[in-house]
Amino acid sequence: MGFDETLIHCGAPALCGIKPACLFSMNSKNYADGFEKLHHWRSSFSKEKTFFTALKKSDGRILFFIYNRNLLEQVLKNPQNRVYLSSKGYPVEKGFASVIALLLHRLSVNQDFPHEVGLFLGYPLEDVVGFEKQKAEGFKYSGIWKVYGDKESAIRRMNLYKSCTETCMKWLGDGLSVLSATKKYKLEA
Repeated sequence: MGFDETLIHCGAPALCGIKPACLFSMNSKNYADGFEKLHHWRSSFSKEKTFFTALKKSDGRILFFIYNRNLLEQVLKNPQNRVYLSSKGYPVEKGFASVIALLLHRLSVNQDFPHEVGLFLGYPLEDVVGFEKQKAEGFKYSGIWKVYGDKESAIRRMNLYKSCTETCMKWLGDGLSVLSATKKYKLEA
């Protein structure tokens, strides 16, 4: 998969504004191939409060964190989420930028993803805590994430993300750019 396909395949729900964030990696060659496009897209997406962060990992991979600031702020304003993140050492009292900075630091220096990353990706708190406490066992359903709480709601959300990705991948295959495909999705959704 090339740069454009990887971004849509792994990041369409965040790029289209229906998911707070997406996290994925790509090899450094794909990243280098798409660097100019990414630079151009950053300004266009930032107008819609969607941002890209690329973190270089020690094994040469590039870890992408794409987030929609408006949706992620909603996640971080939830009182239960704030208590949970605070228990994990996040400076929630210092605001959005401080919380994101700590997450990005943890993602860049740790080999494994911290459990709380699921909350940033829009997974329900009950599922994030269930995964952590039950060590990925005893779940009700497994899809984009492991579900420990409301299975039906989680499946609807996963299906929405999957449909968004499939639609944008089709449009990309039909010749639309990443930017055009995501804009079209927002208009037609």
